[in-house]
Amino acid sequence: MAYIIPECPTFKTRGEEKLFNALKANLDDLWTVYYEPVINGKYPDFILFHEYYGILILEVKDYTTQTILEIRKDYWKIYSQGKEVSIKNPFSQAIEYRNELINLLSKHKELVEQAGNFQGKLKFPVAVGCVFVDLTASDIINLCIDQVIPLGQLFCMEDLEDSHVFNEKINGIMEKLFTINSLSREEAHIVKQVIYPVIKVNYSGQVDRSCKEEQQTGKEEKERKEILNVQLISFEHYVDEFYYVVDRVHHLCQTGAARNITIAYPLNRFLRRGTVKEFISDLLKSRGLLAKRGLTLKLFELEQLSDYCRSTDYLFIVDINSIRSTAVYERQLRPIIEGKIYNGPIMLTANKPSWLTKKLKNRLAQR
Repeated sequence: MAYIIPECPTFKTRGEEKLFNALKANLDDLWTVYYEPVINGKYPDFILFHEYYGILILEVKDYTTQTILEIRKDYWKIYSQGKEVSIKNPFSQAIEYRNELINLLSKHKELVEQAGNFQGKLKFPVAVGCVFVDLTASDIINLCIDQVIPLGQLFCMEDLEDSHVFNEKINGIMEKLFTINSLSREEAHIVKQVIYPVIKVNYSGQVDRSCKEEQQTGKEEKERKEILNVQLISFEHYVDEFYYVVDRVHHLCQTGAARNITIAYPLNRFLRRGTVKEFISDLLKSRGLLAKRGLTLKLFELEQLSDYCRSTDYLFIVDINSIRSTAVYERQLRPIIEGKIYNGPIMLTANKPSWLTKKLKNRLAQR
């Protein structure tokens, strides 16, 4: 589930609440969803941020077929509270919010390309979309809304009801601009501070500029408990990571080194095409490994692993950079790599640096 800020918002319209519930149900916890953040004096309905994709600003409307009276590129006429009123095209509203946010983000040199063809531009896309929670896809066409708002940047009622369709549509909007590998932790922190500034003050009244998570990580890095039979390999992109893992599975099978192999992932998050599980399954299938005689392959979410890993010859835990909290690490990963649940060989893989990859590298170096 996405991380929501603020945690318990009070909505102005039923449409905002409906979209909020859809975002909670459909987005994984690598997304941060902001409801009505203040962007240079303006209040966009929702801003979505993902360090692998960028930013998506959503303007939501709960118009019905009876509400909309006239549609133009700049202004619309709608029926509201018993009278006819003129409003700005929702897409134009979203673009205004986008421009304000880009101006704020561009003040931070860490977020801006310093050389090359895109010098001076942000390192990540800032896209916009419009959500009509009470209009179907056919309503959109019949009302000619697609003639004033690009169809690829429109969400309708059906889109909110299907998690896969919803995520694919978001991916399509982001990829239309450009794709990124990911932002660093520091860059992501700056983006979050621009959208929703948080200033911590300690009891003495001084601004506390330390990060609670970093403090906790530092404390844990003092631990010296030995980790046996564990490797950690980092990659620059999840495609390289998953191809490597599947190649290793094939090698283990060919050499007879393992006949019962498990691949686990912390979160079955959506990628640019499909989910983590779907991507890895397709790769295994293309290599003929899912139907390989004498080979047992299992794919699980990490939280399910403790029930099945005892019979495994070789364990892969992929995409570990998607573990964002120490609580998840302590509960799900740490007992496994410290041999409390499983004593066989373990390969951990990641596709970007994170607090956890740094922590594990330090611990493995101490062996």
